[in-house]
Amino acid sequence: MNFLTLAAKNLLRRRGRTLLTVLGVAIAITVLFSLLSLNSGYQKELNKEVNSLGVHILAVPKGCPYEAASLVIHGGVIPKYLTATDLDNVRSIEGIELAVPMLMHQFIRKDNKTGQDVPHIVFGIKIDEERELKPWWTVEGRYFTDNETRVMLVGRGLADKENLTVGSKIPSGPFKDFAIVGILNRTGDQDDQFHFVPLTEAQRVFNKEGKITTIAVKVRDVSQISRISAEMERIPDIQVVTMTQIMGTIMNLAGSARSLLLTVIAIALIISAFGIINTLLMSVNERTREFGVMKAIGASGLDIGKMVLAETVFITFSGGVIGTIAAVVGSRVIEGFVRGMLPYSPRGTMVSLSPELIGFALVFSIALGIVCGIYPAFKSSRLTPMEAIRSGVE
Repeated sequence: MNFLTLAAKNLLRRRGRTLLTVLGVAIAITVLFSLLSLNSGYQKELNKEVNSLGVHILAVPKGCPYEAASLVIHGGVIPKYLTATDLDNVRSIEGIELAVPMLMHQFIRKDNKTGQDVPHIVFGIKIDEERELKPWWTVEGRYFTDNETRVMLVGRGLADKENLTVGSKIPSGPFKDFAIVGILNRTGDQDDQFHFVPLTEAQRVFNKEGKITTIAVKVRDVSQISRISAEMERIPDIQVVTMTQIMGTIMNLAGSARSLLLTVIAIALIISAFGIINTLLMSVNERTREFGVMKAIGASGLDIGKMVLAETVFITFSGGVIGTIAAVVGSRVIEGFVRGMLPYSPRGTMVSLSPELIGFALVFSIALGIVCGIYPAFKSSRLTPMEAIRSGVE
């Protein structure tokens, strides 16, 4: 007797109930697959963003380190300064690959269209060191050199907004008549909105000779970040913030949102499991006479239990396939929904689809079927022929 074929026919006889149970499983698997793929993609994109900064540690003037780091990343102005001596002390620490000084400042310029005062952020940088820190930079035009004067790079977003082109000059403000020698190709981050000038020029214009606002540090071995940070903290006037600390804070916030999603999936799985068990128990109760006849003609309790278990696995596996396909097809919609719930979302896609994840979802659906089918299979296998037939007659 082919119990797999018999199990499939039994499910087809009750199409409505079977379909509703399969859809319940499909919803649970869709939620499970989506959460796992989003979690994996979120981690990958967040790590990619940290790496794209090119910075492992920020040395900032003593004060509030997280506020200072946020200002540096988003173009704010730090009211305190470090010196060339601080830079030399940082560079003397073993294990540091790059220690890049920057002077960040703000200036106000009137918008030609609205006439309103608009704040602009300028970075004074050492161009060769900055390019080594950010090797993905490309430019239309050319880069300036550190010893040039009255020259500037601008980000693509700023150039488009201000109608700036290579060769044009800044018409007003403290950088009036500075020539734009290059426009950075779009990076997708804050660099698109900034001005960049040689460090000495920024120090001259803002009367900050010898002063810097931050030192961006790249280490040779990321496992040494803790040791290097501790040594940097011993330098007077320096406070250290690591990118892992900043992203760790973000991850903690995002973790709260993901905990909510985990709760949703747990509830969905529990509801689906109880729905499957309830459906199978009802099926067993309705088919007691059928089971009695099967036992009377030679089927063992184990055979009947196998058939019921096979029905359960058919249901959950079908739901797993449908749920996985639905999650893949609707991944963009689901990603948009989750982005609205997370306090911070990376720029890239947060959905990471992989064969391993698809395989896990399908195996999980089979395991769910086995777990949910054990009790109904056990109950059906315990029926005696006389009990089953008498129950069916009654």
